[in-house]
Amino acid sequence: MKTTLDLPSDLVQEIKLRAANEGRTLKDVAADLLRSALAPSSKSNSLHASVVSKNLPMIKALSTPTQSTASLTDQEFCNCVKQAELDLEVDRYEEAFGHQHVDRTQH
Repeated sequence: MKTTLDLPSDLVQEIKLRAANEGRTLKDVAADLLRSALAPSSKSNSLHASVVSKNLPMIKALSTPTQSTASLTDQEFCNCVKQAELDLEVDRYEEAFGHQHVDRTQH
């Protein structure tokens, strides 16, 4: 059956990455994720329903700038934030694709 869903772009990206890593289609991965989310729990005890999953994401802290952010110009602060976001994005893709980027220095 064909249907259209309006999903957050970050969620679609994660599903696409999983599909690429597993060598499967986006449709098949999405269907399996929906099936597993809708499957009845094997635990019938309501106490178990309130337990939080232990598969929590790792949260990385942004690196501390070498100088106080109070002394940065607006442009320097924006550049610092952009670099931190870029570093996090590179880490995320390296983890998703199972390899490390060779040169992470700026030229």
